[in-house]
Amino acid sequence: MSETLRDIPSSPDSQGAQPLVGMRVIEFAHWMAGPLAGGLLADWGADVIKIEPPGGEPMRALFSSLGARSDAPNGAFVAANRGKRSIELEIKSEDGARAFDALLANADVLLTNLRPDALTRLGLTPDAIRKRFPRLVYCSVSAYGWGGPDQNRPGYDVAAFFARTGISHEITQQDSAPLALMQGIGDSFTAMTAATGTLAALLERERTGRGQFVEASLLRTGMWALCGELGVQAMGGNPKPPYPRGESRTPLYNSYRTKDGRWFFLVGVEARRHVPSVLAAIGRSDLLADERFASARAIAKHRAEIIPILDAAFATQPMVHWAKVFDEHDVWWAPVQTPADLLDDPQAAASGAWISVEVGDASFKSVEAPIRFDGKARRSAMSAPMSGQHTDEVLTSLGMPKPASADA
Repeated sequence: MSETLRDIPSSPDSQGAQPLVGMRVIEFAHWMAGPLAGGLLADWGADVIKIEPPGGEPMRALFSSLGARSDAPNGAFVAANRGKRSIELEIKSEDGARAFDALLANADVLLTNLRPDALTRLGLTPDAIRKRFPRLVYCSVSAYGWGGPDQNRPGYDVAAFFARTGISHEITQQDSAPLALMQGIGDSFTAMTAATGTLAALLERERTGRGQFVEASLLRTGMWALCGELGVQAMGGNPKPPYPRGESRTPLYNSYRTKDGRWFFLVGVEARRHVPSVLAAIGRSDLLADERFASARAIAKHRAEIIPILDAAFATQPMVHWAKVFDEHDVWWAPVQTPADLLDDPQAAASGAWISVEVGDASFKSVEAPIRFDGKARRSAMSAPMSGQHTDEVLTSLGMPKPASADA
């Protein structure tokens, strides 16, 4: 019998599996998408050297710029930058440019999320870099990709990932204003895309001896996330945003509220299969003989009558009751959890979703990279470095003095 993931125990380890040990990544990036991609590679064992301008990159000061204390823990920055080494360089200076070249000469990957026009001004285009360092894998993370009229247009993930791709439209209820979606989600998806492309290019380099230019953009990643809906549109269909929950055409794939105000989703994707278990859970198996529940088409047709039946039933008991009853009746469902709920979610803990990171004098949970190798889970990780913490160490290892401009 083949071994399943359930048969593989989680094996906590101080380091976990580190398949990228020996790889060196030079990260010339800021904010989220680029550093998150470098963070994934660091979590998997790569030596990621983060190049920052004198004083550090702007993400470090995000919380204080919003009015928080300057020493407030920045969980987003820690998640993207833990385990890296940081050096401060002004690469527009002669010494800084020389140090940058020395770093690339000893690296496997250059990862950047500067816009194409900025890289052009700095002489750091893919062609210019790879001409001098042909084995280097050059990964560019951008809003809209290289080429086209908008390659230099600024765009955070709300703009390039959510709005421009159609995701915001497709997840907004009909006749409602689009939400100001939480930033960082599109960055995370794009970071995983960039890391995946980088690893593919490194694998090919093993065969050819040459690096490649790898592109990942918020636009293309968002389109890939919506590929089903966009494919329907391209084939002549007309995908529509969701109806309000009270008018959902799929009452068994819909959200409901319990007596104690908690929300959950039913995820009965096959009506014929899931109707009996849901009706049994609410004590209404008599409705199996009701023509309104006879098929998916009938349920959609009578949704205005069915959803109130389910609403009334679920409003009679708190979440803890329904959690027990649903599992007893094999109802497919999931609670709508808050970030606070996730901190104590036993499944997240069992799957190795959290690691401990020291920030100052305290230790905090940080979300682990979402890939696990051989069932091994890390207990802890090095924190994000202070800006320029490793400048002397790294440049000395390359036989170079610390550039005077790094203190500017």
